[in-house]
Amino acid sequence: MNITDKRFLALFSMLMIAWAIVYQEAILGMEAIWSRSDTFAHGYFILPISIWLLWRDKDNLLASKVSSTWLPLPILAASLFVWLFSYAADINVLGQLSAVISLICLIWLMVGNQLAWRYKFPLAYLIFAVPMGENLIPWLQDVTAWFTVAFLKINGIPVFVDGLYIQIPTGMFEVAVACSGIRYLIASIAVGTLFAYLTYHKTYKQIVFILFSIFLPILANGIRAYGIVAIAYYSDMKYATGVDHLVYGWLFFGVVIMLMFWIGGLFADKEPAEEKSKHVTSTTHKSASSPAIIAILLIATTLMLLNNVQIVSKPLKPEIALTKSESFNEVEQSTWGITFNNALQRSHLISPAGLEVFRAVFAHKQSKGELISWENIIFEEKKWTLINSETIQLHGHNAKLLLIRNIAGKERSILYWYDIAGKAFVNGTKAKLMQAVEVYKTPNSQAEIVAFSKVDTSKEALIAQAEVYLSNFPNVKVMAN
Repeated sequence: MNITDKRFLALFSMLMIAWAIVYQEAILGMEAIWSRSDTFAHGYFILPISIWLLWRDKDNLLASKVSSTWLPLPILAASLFVWLFSYAADINVLGQLSAVISLICLIWLMVGNQLAWRYKFPLAYLIFAVPMGENLIPWLQDVTAWFTVAFLKINGIPVFVDGLYIQIPTGMFEVAVACSGIRYLIASIAVGTLFAYLTYHKTYKQIVFILFSIFLPILANGIRAYGIVAIAYYSDMKYATGVDHLVYGWLFFGVVIMLMFWIGGLFADKEPAEEKSKHVTSTTHKSASSPAIIAILLIATTLMLLNNVQIVSKPLKPEIALTKSESFNEVEQSTWGITFNNALQRSHLISPAGLEVFRAVFAHKQSKGELISWENIIFEEKKWTLINSETIQLHGHNAKLLLIRNIAGKERSILYWYDIAGKAFVNGTKAKLMQAVEVYKTPNSQAEIVAFSKVDTSKEALIAQAEVYLSNFPNVKVMAN
């Protein structure tokens, strides 16, 4: 079957429409990140670049014969399973990666092994559309701080470093998230990988240049950060501390990219002599529709499971989550910083003796909000330091006991656990995994966080008071592991 045949185009169009319907939330999520984040704005160009790479070889592509293959079906099935899990667990980057992998698998399935292998780079390049890599920011901040301090010492500038804070005689600097160089690194890798493909024909050269495109922006960002501090030092903090700080960064990055291209061009492979294009033709002729039909069935099954997920609308104001007795008062704002936003039910009470009780209830899948997320915290780490953490037994189930201390020396004990469909968890990752299962298994069940806390009390006293409270107020469930 030729790639321009109507039957092929019809099947391919059906698969693309089905893919877009199943992954519409992931696709829109990617676009939203591209539009609001400078770090991932390059995502808009990835698909056009892949299409352009294919179009460069259009004479061969349009004349090639295709034969669908069964080989990518297991990968497609696994990718769709990952999408079901990531959708239930609200792990956006995993779902977006699944969307791109599934798209690659569907194209591979339709054009066959030989043609997919010929165009492996344009297909694989689509991975760069996924906005991922922000987990590298803390590591990049540490590396940038290390380079900055090292260069300042070489230059003879007095420097004192405390974590991400760098102090020189004229002022103090912080290696903030924007200074980590993550946007330079991700853009450099995406551009460097494309440059390596277009410039080199030998695999080892391509790999070396891609590694170079990773190392150079990390080193360059360290030099950039050092330059900012050095300029501020020699100008008595008049320059490189405001808007010119950012302008200097982007100008420097532009110079680094041009330098990377110049160095890479010195080792460019010569263009091979033009050969008559040899059209890829499958050596076997299988039914073009069979793998496509199986793929459509897999996608349809995924869509059916997604449609059965119950999404609970978040109320304008959370309902009461704890029975309030005359001896307990409401806490308007936590002094230790426990925060669980967008709950269906939420209560925070304190007794005259100072025992605080917190409970927040969530659905497994909400229109807004989730139990386990980066914004939901047990205590505020900027104001409190964790001194000790241990897992204890409370009424036959696990609970986590924390001891924290603030800058004034005041200590506070915290006892908490997560309840996922009637089972206790003290690990947030395990709780989130269990929630993803319960979305499909028991969608009507709920998830919650229960916490007790008191200032300047022993762990034994806090445990005893928590047990008394649980005995007197049965609406706070005691679960079995």
